[in-house]
Amino acid sequence: MSEEDKMKRKALLAGALFLSFGVIGLLGQIASTQGPEGAVLTGTWYWETVMPTGGALPSVLVFHSDGTVVASGGIAFGGTPTNIFRYTPFQGVWERIGPHEFRATFYSLRFDGASGLLVGVARKRTQFWFVGDFDHFAGTMRLDVLPCTSPVTCPDPLSAPVDAWQPFNPPPAPTEVSIHAARISSVPY
Repeated sequence: MSEEDKMKRKALLAGALFLSFGVIGLLGQIASTQGPEGAVLTGTWYWETVMPTGGALPSVLVFHSDGTVVASGGIAFGGTPTNIFRYTPFQGVWERIGPHEFRATFYSLRFDGASGLLVGVARKRTQFWFVGDFDHFAGTMRLDVLPCTSPVTCPDPLSAPVDAWQPFNPPPAPTEVSIHAARISSVPY
C-alpha cells in the first residue's frame, strides 16, 4: 500500500469518526435544549397549581410536538376534602407566544361527585414561561366552568358566549392561581 493510499485511508477514517461523533452528540442532546424557535416544551412535566391556602394540587402533563397536551390532575377523583366534583383528564392545546413563553387551553368534563351526572365543562387557560433553566416553568392559570342545563344538554364550549362561563369555584375563591412545573427526567434504577 502506497503512502498516498495510507493518507487517503486515514483522512477517510478521520472524517467517518468526526461524523459519527457528531451524530452521537446530536442524538444525546437532552430534551430541554433549545430548538430554532426557542426553548423546547415537549415532554412530560410535574405541574403544581398553587392554592390560596399555600398548598399545591399536583398534575402530570404531556406536551406533544403537534401542539396538543394531556393532563391528569389531582382533582380528578376529588383531590381535596371540600371538592364535590369529579373530572375527566384535562385535554387541550398549547402554543408558543415567545421564545420562552407559552399559552395553553385545557378542557375537562365535570361530574357531580354524589350522583355521577355530567354538570359542566371545565376550562383552564394558562400562560407560562421558563424560569431559571429550560426544565422549569411558572405562570398563572384562570379557571372557569360552563354549566350544563341537564346531563345531556351541555353547551358547546367552543362557541359559548363569554358570559356563559362561571367561576370554577364559588367566591371568594380566586379565579386566577399560580402554577409551576418541572420537567420529568429519567431516574437511575
